[in-house]
Amino acid sequence: MNNRHLAFMVAVCVLAFAVSAIAAEEKTAATVQTHVKRVALFKNGFGLFVREGTLTEDRRVAVLGPFAVPSHGTFWITAPSRSGFLGAIARSVTGTEEISAREVADLLRGNVGRTVRLWLGFEPETVLTGTLISFAADRIQPLPDPYGLGGGMARSGVLPPPGRGQFLLLQTDDAVVALDPYRVARVDFPDGEPSTSFSSTTTQVELEATFSSPRSGDWLSVSYLARGITWAPSYLIDITDPKQARLTAKAVIINEAEDLSKTHVDLITGFPNLEFAGVASPLAMRQDLASFLQSLAGDQRHRRQAGVTSQLALYRMAEPAQPAPLLPMPDYGDAAAGQAAADLFFYPLENVTLGKGETGYHPLFTAALPYSEFYEWKIPDAIGAEGRYRPQRDDQPEQPEIVWHSVRLTNATNMPWTTAPAQSMKDGQIIGQDTLNYTAPKAETAVKITQAVGVKADQTETEISREREAVRLYGDHFDRVTIKGTLQVTNYTDTLISMEITKTLSGEVKKTDPEAEDTTLARGLKSMNPVHDLTWKLDMKPGEDRQITYVYEALIRR
Repeated sequence: MNNRHLAFMVAVCVLAFAVSAIAAEEKTAATVQTHVKRVALFKNGFGLFVREGTLTEDRRVAVLGPFAVPSHGTFWITAPSRSGFLGAIARSVTGTEEISAREVADLLRGNVGRTVRLWLGFEPETVLTGTLISFAADRIQPLPDPYGLGGGMARSGVLPPPGRGQFLLLQTDDAVVALDPYRVARVDFPDGEPSTSFSSTTTQVELEATFSSPRSGDWLSVSYLARGITWAPSYLIDITDPKQARLTAKAVIINEAEDLSKTHVDLITGFPNLEFAGVASPLAMRQDLASFLQSLAGDQRHRRQAGVTSQLALYRMAEPAQPAPLLPMPDYGDAAAGQAAADLFFYPLENVTLGKGETGYHPLFTAALPYSEFYEWKIPDAIGAEGRYRPQRDDQPEQPEIVWHSVRLTNATNMPWTTAPAQSMKDGQIIGQDTLNYTAPKAETAVKITQAVGVKADQTETEISREREAVRLYGDHFDRVTIKGTLQVTNYTDTLISMEITKTLSGEVKKTDPEAEDTTLARGLKSMNPVHDLTWKLDMKPGEDRQITYVYEALIRR
């Protein structure tokens, strides 16, 4: 062999070795550690997570995850354009998880290889001593191939039923004994302290991202909407000062999704439209293709009913029977500068550390606001939508009219107030709790404090005249009835009060004394009678008694 031929063969070998080395390097994945940099919290149990990490090696394949289960259409990977992100593959990988033992069988599972002494529950006189050899693994039902031969349905007996491991093997001096671990009543460990946990095989999803020209130090961002985290706001209204109310806000964050460490958190106020929030992304590998398509169809039917939630109040507590002890009022300082985006408002919290499974209390702000106290009496309509009068039954006790002592607040902050429970305080004592509804900046809202025991109200309605079968329509007969209503209200308090009375009625309003503000409501469009709200606003001196009358005409179904 001449020297030229030898040199050519050497070059070919070197080139082949280099190509194989490059291919092996490309197949070797680098693990990229990401942490939650930002999370935006909705009030419906979803959060938008933004994770960030850095490529530490010049490898074309990077392993990401695991993450919380993302919602369909919300998972995005972002990297510098120079790195040439090509795509990612999601796959299931197995791992181990340490689980604390909660029963004797768990204890045996975690001490395989140890010498034990066992007492059997069904044979208490039998004692077995030996070494634990193995513990049967739990059986998970394998999924049939829905696209394989035979239509994908498993035949009876082909797939064993799922279940937990039902035997252990014990090496005694005489034999290997198989036992039901759930029939062991007592176990001793002669050689020392036992392990109180066992390792369980888990399945997780990881993403294998591929790049064409990555560089060490390139940043990487992953964002996704995931269920399992929310915030619950609440307010405290202090009306000790007769001129200004003090509104204090806090947020409780419930985290069942992912660990947060020095994370920027945005609390979202508004009514978001998250159309596919309830559908898990296919990248989570939680369901097969058929189940994914079915969940898409089901979510389209139900998502608007569930609403992605909402500014509805989370709960309402009853008023205390006894006065609360005097308490100092919290002062959480001025509100942080939030950010508006479209019709949503983002309230920022910095450096939030909250582990998965933990709940955090976060002060927001305290603001001085203009307010006014008033008493409100709302009287429902006596005529139903079907055109029938609904008098009180004679066998039912007369129900007293309820007048509420309320407070009207003006939002003088630069942010909207989200719907939440609001606790009212005065002189360090709790005086009530109600729902503070969503209130935009510069708008007003009313919050009930307590029922007014010092203001008595009463109402009556009497028939003045009736024209029988005045109208016949679609086979139904209606009488035209003229009704007079009388409202009586007395201020038994020792202060001047502002009274607001609203009476809802169906019919044609003929007269009010004193004159009322008359608003015709749209909800009466399908009924025979239009629906009105009559409103009177009165200032009442201590001990003053006022009477209000109104007359209306209504069509009553016979």
